[in-house]
Amino acid sequence: MNRLDLALAACAAAAVLGLAACTPSQTVRPDAVSGLAARAADAREAGDLRTAAQLYRQLADRSRGTARAGYLIEGARLSTAVGDTAAAAAWLAEAEGDADEAQAKQILVLLAGVDEREGRAESALARLGQLSEPVPIPLLAEAQGIRGRALFDVGRAVDAVRTLVERETWLENGEAILENQRMIWEGLGAAGEVPTEPTGDEVVDGWLALAPIAASGVTGPELRSELLEWRRGHAGHPAAALLAELSGGLRGGVVAYPSQIAVLLPITSPQRNAAIAIRDGFLAAHFAARRADAAGGDPVIRVYDTGRISAPEAYRRAQLEGAEFIVGPLLRPEVDSIVAQAGLVPTLALNFVQADTSLLNGFYQFALWPEDEAQAVARRAFAAGARTAVALVPTTTWGLRLLDSFRTEFESLGGRFLGYESYSTEAQDFSSPIEALLHLDDSEQRRRQLAADLGLSLAFEPRRRQDVDMIFLAAPARSVGRLLAPALEYHFAGDIPTYATSDIYEPADVARDEDLNDIYFPDAPWLLRPDAEAAELRRRLQSYWPSRAASSNLRFYAMGVDAYELVGYLYGGSSDWPVDGLSGRLELDAIGRVHRLLPFAQFRNGRPVALEALPAPGLASPEDAGEIVGAR
Repeated sequence: MNRLDLALAACAAAAVLGLAACTPSQTVRPDAVSGLAARAADAREAGDLRTAAQLYRQLADRSRGTARAGYLIEGARLSTAVGDTAAAAAWLAEAEGDADEAQAKQILVLLAGVDEREGRAESALARLGQLSEPVPIPLLAEAQGIRGRALFDVGRAVDAVRTLVERETWLENGEAILENQRMIWEGLGAAGEVPTEPTGDEVVDGWLALAPIAASGVTGPELRSELLEWRRGHAGHPAAALLAELSGGLRGGVVAYPSQIAVLLPITSPQRNAAIAIRDGFLAAHFAARRADAAGGDPVIRVYDTGRISAPEAYRRAQLEGAEFIVGPLLRPEVDSIVAQAGLVPTLALNFVQADTSLLNGFYQFALWPEDEAQAVARRAFAAGARTAVALVPTTTWGLRLLDSFRTEFESLGGRFLGYESYSTEAQDFSSPIEALLHLDDSEQRRRQLAADLGLSLAFEPRRRQDVDMIFLAAPARSVGRLLAPALEYHFAGDIPTYATSDIYEPADVARDEDLNDIYFPDAPWLLRPDAEAAELRRRLQSYWPSRAASSNLRFYAMGVDAYELVGYLYGGSSDWPVDGLSGRLELDAIGRVHRLLPFAQFRNGRPVALEALPAPGLASPEDAGEIVGAR
């Protein structure tokens, strides 16, 4: 590395916020600078801020001009973070003589921060008043945080809240936003009496209404009760994540159940069969747990029918009536409608939403999501050696969603997606889309052209395309699947591995499943390879409630059983994941979604035969990944 490269590396290390500038001519002994800069970065990354600050001090001693100023500024920033404001002030004073315009603004903000920490709030506000435009967003967010704290210090709580609410719009990640909200809560708690006259800003007014609660010092159930009452008048307020944290959040570290669980399901609705199956599975798991641990806690289960009252109303009632955990609602529009209220009581929604819920502590989502199965198919097929794929999907939103999910996953693994054809679910003859998919129509066109050229009638057998390793089949109804599968074989695709989602399999109606022979699909473990306990549960269900054991409900029953198990893991804050459930091996991702890892089966002699897991691409063994469904 030459002298210019080393100098530029040193300058880059100094420009931590992208605000400092320097030129190579201002740097001395660049060979010494490079190693120190790397050590300082490593110490900072490891959280050793004191060591990192001292290394920046050494970097400054080996540098000149704006490079030296940049190192002093960064050292002062870290010193302030660990409470050494005296060192920070001294280093900032040193930096002023070498600083350029951008660095001078950093120094001004950091000196204001030193003033605020040392109890000179008025001085801090005066310094910040000298800050001239333009100010880069990261520095502006830093300055507004100091301004907010200083305004609280001088008794201007309303201005402080308004400043910090505005600051939140400039923050880039959830942890920074949550820290900003903690700053508001703590400021309100120490502010004494706060004016409660409306300001015209709903967010600011909501925070001001929290001031008496913050100042009261109450904790535990009393705090939760007061926050619930506040929430009634401020639904949708952005403080939801903080409130969940304040009200106790999850218990932490074990499998444990709350004293009261609310279950929100559309019992009296067109989706009643699925809702009842989930309810029965949930209650069955609850009563089984009571029998297994008679000495343990016995939570009260209260079911709210979202077919009779709206999901938001049911959710609000559940909170006000003492629920410590809420399961549901089930339908996606219902889940969308309660997100604005979520965050105070831990919740396991039974569907996935599109909204960003990463800031909602204690908000989880669990769904039998068909897109996850399409992704699992892509992984299984690729692990089995498929590198090219085509798809046959219905002309519906459902079909296109599955197509997009499969294609995205298959291509992300390195496969090539060659195309797809769509079909009508009302059709009885699927020849046209299958012939187009397999290029049989091209073969027929060539025959006609050759016969016309020769003037002869030719004996002919169509020849399908040879570049396809697998077919992804989305069949929304078993009757459609039983027509499509033999149609594919008739059109010379019988030797191409064909994969479908679990919709292809109807456990209680296997009379014509020989038509599905050789098709691969993922499904719930308790349907494909149940353990002894799960097999006995299914036998009892089919013996005593055969109408409820209808095939379309079995997966929802398993979902209900798993939902009860998940309450214990989520409420207790257990880290013992994944969880082996009836509907899949369950894994929790970073944003609170529970995904299923599913086994695969293949139809043989009209029956599904469970298959061994294949190692995921890049992993050594099946145990490293299983059939990973929706992993993030």
